[in-house]
Amino acid sequence: MSDEDRFLAAAYLEHLSNAKDAAYRMKLSERMQRMDSVQKVSLEQSERLHHAPEREGM
Repeated sequence: MSDEDRFLAAAYLEHLSNAKDAAYRMKLSERMQRMDSVQKVSLEQSERLHHAPEREGM
C-alpha cells in the first residue's frame, strides 16, 4: 500500500470513528453554531481589509 493510500485509509477510519462518537458530534455542532452566530464578511470586504495596509503605505 502506498503512502497516499495509507493516508487516505487512515483519514477514512478517523472519519468513521468521529461519525460514531456522540461527544465529537456535539462539539462539532457547538462549533458550527458559534461560527454561524458571528457577523459574516463578504469576499469583497475581506479583500479590502487585506489590502488596506498596502494602500496606506505599510
